Amino acid sequence: MNNSIILNYLQQKGYNTVSTDYYNFIEKWENWWKNTVKAHKYHDSSGKERTMHTMGMAKRLSEDWASIVLSERDEIKSIAKNKTQTAKNNKYLEKTAEELNLYDELHEAVEKSAAMGTAGAVLRVTHVKLENNKIVPTKRTKKDIIYLYASQIVPLKVEHGKIIDVAFVSENIVKGKKEYYIERHEKVWDEKLEIDKYVIKNTYLNEDGNEIVKKGILKSYSFNSDIPLFSICKTPIANPLEIDYKTNGMGYSMYGNAEDQLFACDITYHNFVMDFFLGGKKMFYNKKIVGKKTKIVDNKEVTEDVYPDDIMRQQWATYGDEQANFKDEPVITEYNPDLRVEEDTKGIQFCLDLLSFKAGLGMKYYQFNANGTITATQYVGDRQDLVKNAKKYRKNVNRFVANICKGLLLLGRVLFNEQVTEDCDIEVIDQDGFLVDTETAKEEFRKDIAQGIRQPWEYRVKFLGEDEETAKKMVAGEDIEDIEEEEDEDEKDNKNSKKKQLKENEKEE
Repeated sequence: MNNSIILNYLQQKGYNTVSTDYYNFIEKWENWWKNTVKAHKYHDSSGKERTMHTMGMAKRLSEDWASIVLSERDEIKSIAKNKTQTAKNNKYLEKTAEELNLYDELHEAVEKSAAMGTAGAVLRVTHVKLENNKIVPTKRTKKDIIYLYASQIVPLKVEHGKIIDVAFVSENIVKGKKEYYIERHEKVWDEKLEIDKYVIKNTYLNEDGNEIVKKGILKSYSFNSDIPLFSICKTPIANPLEIDYKTNGMGYSMYGNAEDQLFACDITYHNFVMDFFLGGKKMFYNKKIVGKKTKIVDNKEVTEDVYPDDIMRQQWATYGDEQANFKDEPVITEYNPDLRVEEDTKGIQFCLDLLSFKAGLGMKYYQFNANGTITATQYVGDRQDLVKNAKKYRKNVNRFVANICKGLLLLGRVLFNEQVTEDCDIEVIDQDGFLVDTETAKEEFRKDIAQGIRQPWEYRVKFLGEDEETAKKMVAGEDIEDIEEEEDEDEKDNKNSKKKQLKENEKEE
């Protein structure tokens, strides 16, 4: 996509956009993700262009980060002000998630954010009409979520690293010519209503950058809400390009500082494959036992060698002089090259260790050679970087999902007459417990309550599954120790069993 046309147009409209040069970095990261970088091309001794054998680790890194920070077993839950409203919200979100294939699409969006630093989601409605400056649904009205690459996102206003106003762009071919669609989401102050609200503006440009009019497309519209109908997912690492290229809230690829290590993996793997490819047994035939035959090719007579055993052309070659004596030069000579499997394997493993370290996964995330052993202490030590970075990433993903869900609830209330509210909290519950175990989470929550950072009723909502209204009634006059005692029976039995075992151990000693 020609980002310069889009950026020039937006700059003419008075927006301070991202530098055009920054999108060159995004394109490079995307090429690594697609495994189509120019570095994989080389020329052999004859000058013929060839392509390296590669491992495609940029794609694998992105997939793994997405799997780490968002499991397919995770659940999206709404917590509203009362039990009835919570139930209605969750029922609507569950139904909508299935309709829009939300969980699968979210996973792919997170993968793209890991690869290209940023990914986006925009909520759209189709087949609506505008009456008295208000959006009115029809029988055909539908909601949808479009997920976007970093190259399709142009921040327009950023506050404290958070994108407030944004443009989403796409390119289409219409009658053989390019057209660009720009969808702007801008937060404005409504003097009449005295509220902040988002206004969505639609613009189409031709391939020369001039505006064109589209029939049936609303020029602008608003739902009179400050809930955005878009969401941005960024990686958890600081963007080192922020100063030079004014990225204005854009993220940085998880392998942005590991391109040398990606290439090193490809070089060592290519060498590994070529050792096997070139390491086959070879037979050298004396020219005196090689026959000749002629054939006509393109009306020309061509002479070819005829070998005694034409099994695989790579296996044989000719040598010597046809006039030489067999005593001086043997009829057949074998060549059996050694394969450097162990050296190649160690080289690949070393490069994988460096890559996983540079990409925030820890030193031993990828094990090419599974023959070695590793102690539990070493494993936990190597995993610390992964868990620390994953927790940061998960916070960004939670915000990404929460913004999408609040936008869906807004549309459900305004357009589809659903008895739901966007005035709620959205949590993405980690069912796998990879980032933190339940007991540790509870202990951290209790500490926050003791320090006044959280309220006791929040504990009941998060860990006992109660709605806000019920939780507040239950904690009236009780402290956190009382809450702890009301945990489920399985947990109490488990704790009692551990205490009993400890006492028995003490008696035996």
